[in-house]
Amino acid sequence: MSKQVRRAAMASWRPGLGAAVLVLGLAAPVGMASAQDAPAVDKALHDALPKDYQDNGVKVAAFNDWPPDEFAEGGALKGWSIDMAKAMSAKLGVPFTLTGTSFEAILPGLAGRRFDAGFASFAPVPDRLKVLDFIPQRSDGTAYAYLKANPLKIDELKDLCGKSVAVLTGAFDFQYLTKLSAETCVKGGLPPIGLQQFTTESNAELAVSSGRVQLVAAGSAKLQYLAKQTGTYAVSGLAVNELYNGIGVRKGDPLGPVLKNALQAMIDDGSYLTIMARWGVDKQGLLKKAVLVTAEDPDPK
Repeated sequence: MSKQVRRAAMASWRPGLGAAVLVLGLAAPVGMASAQDAPAVDKALHDALPKDYQDNGVKVAAFNDWPPDEFAEGGALKGWSIDMAKAMSAKLGVPFTLTGTSFEAILPGLAGRRFDAGFASFAPVPDRLKVLDFIPQRSDGTAYAYLKANPLKIDELKDLCGKSVAVLTGAFDFQYLTKLSAETCVKGGLPPIGLQQFTTESNAELAVSSGRVQLVAAGSAKLQYLAKQTGTYAVSGLAVNELYNGIGVRKGDPLGPVLKNALQAMIDDGSYLTIMARWGVDKQGLLKKAVLVTAEDPDPK
């Protein structure tokens, strides 16, 4: 099916073209990437960067509440997407200054040039493509998690009708489920979906664990990670609306093609798969080819 485009991500490398040190916006130092994630600098990729990025590095916004992709824990940013940022920084040989922030702060931060790139599992949906280009890191579908103690049958879309669902503010899931509620539930004579938005993913999940909401909607890999980590959630058999998730940059910024080529180099040398396997997200949705998603080419092959 046609892949549309999905969601939203900060830290700092200080290498010349050699050793790199990551300094988070959370003001906590982080160790260097492991040897398999931090290959030698690719001179061709480094030289393809505009001079401003070569001299000053890349300012990255990282979503701080979306494990296992990007999240803050113990004063540090973690996740497979953060590991990928470290590896890209090492491959390009320039500092990546990562700052952990909320999802809704990333788009305006990119538009206002506070940040150059967002590592935030962005879906490149049409509204975002008006102002950003995207470098997908994987694809994922929307699934639904509920408490094991309160089991629910969510095997097809109409099973969501009449259920209360927590979603992250600014996420694609709200738009999708609003439309689904109107077109599938209400038009079909079924009760609407009760959507509630939360400014953090943790609060959305808390709404389920506290019994205020029945389900939380998010990417299937993210919810499988939640279920594994907590032991108290189950994940629906239903996973729909597969979309790319990845990095966002300002529309037309030459940084986009360079990050795409850096990702392709990681796919080719195996470091991409190594990172995904470390975080247990290597079973589905992986890319074989890096692409750049733009308004002019929203479904690249």
